[in-house]
Amino acid sequence: MHFDMKNIIRTYKRGFQLIELMVTLGVIAILAVISIPVLTQYQPNLKLNANAKELINNLRLTQQMTISEQKTYYLEINTISNEYYIIKAEIPNPPIKTIKLNEEINFKEIIDLTGDKVIFNSYGAVSEAGQIILTNSENDVININIKPSGYVQMEK
Repeated sequence: MHFDMKNIIRTYKRGFQLIELMVTLGVIAILAVISIPVLTQYQPNLKLNANAKELINNLRLTQQMTISEQKTYYLEINTISNEYYIIKAEIPNPPIKTIKLNEEINFKEIIDLTGDKVIFNSYGAVSEAGQIILTNSENDVININIKPSGYVQMEK
């Protein structure tokens, strides 16, 4: 009987690679089972942050359009439908842009903004300073402060 040592070693290496692969997949599966509940716990807060940042970006967009075109633009909030609009004051209908909040995010309160509008002038300042408060399903809140100068700031 003649044993081919090269074939035996090659077969042994293939078997060892299969075991390594199975152990690696097992470790990945265990990590996934542990991490998924942790990630789902943070998901509502991530959605709240994302919606707040998008609102701030759209406030700044409204401000920039007002400054660049020297025409009055405003951002109007509709708390009932959970959306907001960017509108050119000269042409009240239709909105230039409509943004709907995530279904888990709501406007909790609008403070000191008449008609729930943030109106910018040609210098980038607002007609009224105020605050927009967003909340999520976990009752976490983010305050968006709008200063008289038009400066917009997020506060957790």
